[in-house]
Amino acid sequence: MGCSGALAALCMVQPVQARDAPQPADQAPVSALAGEYVHSEMELVAGILLRSDGTFEYGLTVGSLDQRASGRWKRAGNRIELTSDPAPVAPTITPGPITASPGEPFAIRVVAPGGSDVPGVDFRIEFDSGEPLESYSPGGPWSLPDGETRVPRFVTFAMPAYRLQSDRLPLDAKPGTTASFALTPNDFGVADLTGVVGEIGGDTLVLRRPEGVMEFRRRKAEPTDPS
Repeated sequence: MGCSGALAALCMVQPVQARDAPQPADQAPVSALAGEYVHSEMELVAGILLRSDGTFEYGLTVGSLDQRASGRWKRAGNRIELTSDPAPVAPTITPGPITASPGEPFAIRVVAPGGSDVPGVDFRIEFDSGEPLESYSPGGPWSLPDGETRVPRFVTFAMPAYRLQSDRLPLDAKPGTTASFALTPNDFGVADLTGVVGEIGGDTLVLRRPEGVMEFRRRKAEPTDPS
């Protein structure tokens, strides 16, 4: 379960050629690198604010995916390095109660702390034989497809865009029961940018994340009204 859904758009982002003659970051004062850098295309909007005091704010929206981050940045040779501060805690999924649902097929649910069902969580079910099945939570109980006669043994949940990766969890798949799995959000939606590097040349910032490479342009200051 890798890049899928809204995250796929981020994974496909590649930088274009910078139009300004770059000034190496290691020759520029820190205050000259500070500023607001933005990226916008189709449904994807992102921005990073580098403050002169060495702190940063980051945000990204693409489709149904929203990310944010904050922390510290520093110059390292001809690059900048980011550190999330405080370090975000990834969400987790753990086994919850098994409830009776007489007359219904075995089902699984992903449940938020308030008891509501969580949609859009990828999962992978392993059976007693054959290939695994991959699907996602529909926002309610999920049952096996019609005609599936194999016995589910394990399930693994993931939301790569939100750094959610569960353990391989055992399933006791008895007809007439529903297995609940509890989502603990922790810092849901907060990206961990520790170790992410960027290269600045002129008004261009190229940010290199494991999910992909993205080019930002410095936002120009709005002209003041002389009147």
